[in-house]
Amino acid sequence: MTISLYHLTCHCRWQSSARLPDYAGSTLRGAFGWALKRCACMLKSQDCPDCILNKNCAYAFLFATEIYTDGASHSVNARPHPLVIRPEANCAGDGREGEPFQFSLLLIGGSKEFLPHIVYSIKLMGEAGIGAGVKHGVGRFALEQVVANGQTIFAAASGLLDNTAPARVVNALTAWGRDISQLRVRFLTPLRLKKENNLADALPFQELIRATLRRISALESAYGNERQGEPALDYRGLVERAAAVRLARSSLRWRELRRFSNRQRQEVSLSGLIGEAVYEGNLTEFVPLLIYASQVNVGKQTLFGLGRMEIELFENRD
Repeated sequence: MTISLYHLTCHCRWQSSARLPDYAGSTLRGAFGWALKRCACMLKSQDCPDCILNKNCAYAFLFATEIYTDGASHSVNARPHPLVIRPEANCAGDGREGEPFQFSLLLIGGSKEFLPHIVYSIKLMGEAGIGAGVKHGVGRFALEQVVANGQTIFAAASGLLDNTAPARVVNALTAWGRDISQLRVRFLTPLRLKKENNLADALPFQELIRATLRRISALESAYGNERQGEPALDYRGLVERAAAVRLARSSLRWRELRRFSNRQRQEVSLSGLIGEAVYEGNLTEFVPLLIYASQVNVGKQTLFGLGRMEIELFENRD
């Protein structure tokens, strides 16, 4: 059970002043989606699910994920987006002309095939501008360099794109060789989990593992390298054993975050839990799952970069 990940870091420089929200994930998603559709869509009067070109369209693959067909020709709703947008710390608030900033795109599975469309669309984003005041020329930027998995694949000086950098592979079934008795989970962006149709405001380890298993199952079913459908994981057993893990300490808190949805014509919430939680118990078998989750984000609305997490492991020294 493996999946390919391609991590793009976009190094940009403001060409005019900019006004971005404190968390720019929604702003970047909106601007990138607009630019990609302008770049890739050939039949703009067609809805993506009904378009004859949707199987080979970058926009349809990355954004039009409402319905897909699995390997057994079953219609499946809401395939996960094969994309995670991650604004960096300097991609927030007011930006000054000439200042650098960065954001990242995590491409999952076959998304790398559309790399030329993606890089060109980022250039279009910069020409059009992002953030508040774009109609007045605010928020324009130049794309100077794109780095993929540590290798420069595009530089503005040459204008050439190198599409040979290999993707990285992550495997949720890799055995962990050391006994882990404690781990710390740190959420850098809001974690949104639903329990009984309500957003959870606490994070027992069992709920974290449930969310992790849902994320792994959805991504592997849609984009896994083996494409064998539901991953061969002991879901019930893992969730039952996770209940025995103790929440030792927690500084998790609720962060209010909202965005304006052009489609719904209203504000919608991106609020969730941020901060740290420390868990203690027999944790070894859960480590590969959580490492996987730390690379692809977890919970709802990962496309906007929500549910970004880091983990720190502590070995059993008995």
